[in-house]
Amino acid sequence: MEDFESIYESYKSKVYSTAYRMLGNSTDAEDITQDVFVRIYKKLHTLRNEAVLSTWIWRITMNLCIDWLRKKKVKMVLSEEPIATDRSDPHLKLTLEQMISSLPNGYKSVFILHDVEGLNHKEISKVLRISEGTSKSQLHRARLLLRDKLGPIFGK
Repeated sequence: MEDFESIYESYKSKVYSTAYRMLGNSTDAEDITQDVFVRIYKKLHTLRNEAVLSTWIWRITMNLCIDWLRKKKVKMVLSEEPIATDRSDPHLKLTLEQMISSLPNGYKSVFILHDVEGLNHKEISKVLRISEGTSKSQLHRARLLLRDKLGPIFGK
C-alpha cells in the first residue's frame, strides 16, 4: 500500500481539477481538495485493496462535491477562472469551462470523469454508484448538449 504522501502527490492536482470543474471556483475546489485528503488520511488504513485506490479517491471527491452542492442549494455557477493550459486559446477554454459548468449535475459528473479525467464507464459506475448504461447515456447526452452549445461558436 502506498503511503499518504505519495498518494497526495499523485492525486492532488486531479482531485483539485475535478472539484474545480464540479464547483466552478478555486476557493471551493481548494476546500474540497483539502477535505478529500483529510478523509483519505483518516481512512487509508481501512482500504484493503490498493487496486481500488483511484476509484475510492474519485468517489470521495465526487461525493464531497455533490454534498457541497446540496448544502449550498445552488446550481452550477459559470466559471470565471479557466484552468490554465498552454495548448488552448484562453477565450475558447473559458467558454468550454462555462458550458461544462452549465451541464446538469449527473451529465457533468460523468463527462468530467470520462472525457476529462479518463475513467472508463465501469470505473465511473463504481465512483458514482450508477449503472454502466446510465454512465454511457449521461455521457452521450452531455456531449449532445455541448455540441449544440458549441455549434454557434464554430458556425455549425
